[in-house]
Amino acid sequence: MIYVFSKKIQMLEHLALQKPDKMLTLYLNTDRRNQDQQGGEWKIALKNGLNRLGEYLEISDLDEKKRFVSIREKIEKYISSREREMPRSIILFASDDSGIWETFEMQNPVETSFYWEEHAVLDQIQDIHQQYPLSAFILLQQNQVKVLETMFGELQKKDYYEYDLDTEDWKKHEGPHHADVTMGSGGGNANKKDHFEERVKANQKRWIKSLGSSLDKKAADRKWEKIVLVGEKSTADLLDASMNKHIHEKIQKNLLHENETKVIEELT
Repeated sequence: MIYVFSKKIQMLEHLALQKPDKMLTLYLNTDRRNQDQQGGEWKIALKNGLNRLGEYLEISDLDEKKRFVSIREKIEKYISSREREMPRSIILFASDDSGIWETFEMQNPVETSFYWEEHAVLDQIQDIHQQYPLSAFILLQQNQVKVLETMFGELQKKDYYEYDLDTEDWKKHEGPHHADVTMGSGGGNANKKDHFEERVKANQKRWIKSLGSSLDKKAADRKWEKIVLVGEKSTADLLDASMNKHIHEKIQKNLLHENETKVIEELT
């Protein structure tokens, strides 16, 4: 996702249109969680903004007005199609002659604004990217790891891994489980748990080193821009030392079994 996003932004950054072609940059706040938006006020803001722009072009440049009318029809049709699953904001870049059409549906609020220029106005989307880069939150607990990958503060991908002490290899699972789930019941359960934890501790450096190599490769392949380690300090420090990629932050919390959405909200 970050590769596609970066390529689009890079293209828009270097784009300079020639008159009479112009680009419409639209930032539309559609966040229904905002009290000011619960009555569909965004529809009024969209209509008024487009009307004002059309009236201005009616006076200043009829050639540009024709291009704007063509773009407006496409924009209104697109936004109407998204109404049932409306994001918190829509960012859109469109031109007529050059056929530019780039849309971003965001879960981050923006300030509604309209621009009719020979270039894209990227300030708000760049600010959101800077605040919420492509991040990996690596949650550590004993020999279990959960990797939450986020973009613009939203969960994009999650992976669970467990280090098998018998095969000395990492295995990918559907979800994390507590270490004592398969240890049976009865009086020997506590002893089995102690033995398990002793084995984890004894093999910790080995599996941490293996994990570090795996995460370095994943970080390069997925183009992570920010890496945060979450877990016990000693484990996080060992993993930090085992990775070549820069660790931006280490947080001492046990969040592996918590709801992912709540974890992301807490950490971003």
